Amino acid sequence: MSFRQFPATDANGDDYVIIEFKDEQADAAPGTGRSARYELADGRHLIRDGREFRTAGGELTLVT
Repeated sequence: MSFRQFPATDANGDDYVIIEFKDEQADAAPGTGRSARYELADGRHLIRDGREFRTAGGELTLVT
């Protein structure tokens, strides 16, 4: 498991840090499902759609 952090902003221009957790074993075995998950520093999970990231409830949308 590895991770990286990258900046994002919301519609109001507020800055956030998105953390990408990458399962390196899933990369080695194609077709096994998601190889990465995304979270905010406070633990909220994010759903990725291209350069946009949303919380599951849709209350926060971020752009990288």
